Amino acid sequence: MTRVCFLLMLLSVFFLFTVPEDSSAGPQRTPYSGEVNLAAPDQITLKGNIRREEISTPLGTVDLRWPRTAEVYFGRTPVKAMADAARTVSQAIRTSAFPSEIQRLNTNWNVVFMDEKLPQTQIPAHLINNCHPGWMTPPANIYIVAQRVAGGCGQQPRNKSSVADSDLASVLVHEMGHAVEFHLLQGMFAQDRMRAEGFASWFQVYAANYSSVIDRGAQRRDMFSRAKYSIRQNPSGFSSGASLFAGDSLDYARASMYFFAVVDRRGLGGLMEVYQAIAKDKLTFFAAVQKEIGWNSEQLEKEVQRIAQKY
Repeated sequence: MTRVCFLLMLLSVFFLFTVPEDSSAGPQRTPYSGEVNLAAPDQITLKGNIRREEISTPLGTVDLRWPRTAEVYFGRTPVKAMADAARTVSQAIRTSAFPSEIQRLNTNWNVVFMDEKLPQTQIPAHLINNCHPGWMTPPANIYIVAQRVAGGCGQQPRNKSSVADSDLASVLVHEMGHAVEFHLLQGMFAQDRMRAEGFASWFQVYAANYSSVIDRGAQRRDMFSRAKYSIRQNPSGFSSGASLFAGDSLDYARASMYFFAVVDRRGLGGLMEVYQAIAKDKLTFFAAVQKEIGWNSEQLEKEVQRIAQKY
């Protein structure tokens, strides 16, 4: 199993939703089931020598907290890692294919790096027990578990390696990809984990082209090799409902293929038209693809199988 595959196997990241305090400030959103006990990043209890920095990035201000123990696993400090990830995402979305409001994305990011001893009263048990290295809640809250990024689940973390830095950059870009999608959907609540993780996994590979830290070739090779393996194991995809999105690494990769397929045929602009239909007409991802591109379930799955063999 490759290093990137192992990392993404752990990256069963949940796209979590919260109810805004002011219900007049945009569409009402229902809490993701079971996540009401998740504390905000700036409220998470950290132990030991705690650092806090407010940094300015091309995507807005980042309020960042971390224990000094999180620094020993990476060559870059959390401040440097976060600044680099924000710059990577900013460059990735500055192409004219993205809507102008996404290109100008400027929001307040609330980010916490934690060690492996997570506060059980502030984080739901399933996020602790399932060994997620990172997760995100809208609009721009990011949680990172340093040891899990650097070493995986139950393994000894690597100390200050370029591999750990690459993995951290990938996790941060994936989580920030969820925030990009949230803004594409204009804050509309749409609890579709397949779509959310498919977009973030596609975006993770797409944005790697703008990063000096992420091994972009390894990212793409691993994503496509896992997708091809999933297709061989079960030719039925998610679009027909014949297969359910369970959330393992194979599902992440396979879900990303829908996005690679759309972009390959219609470019980034075509994908943005699909998202405009989701937000405007309140469609599912698959219904929006059929409306904007004309692919029914059978055609879409053929495109997925085609694109998976392309790389």
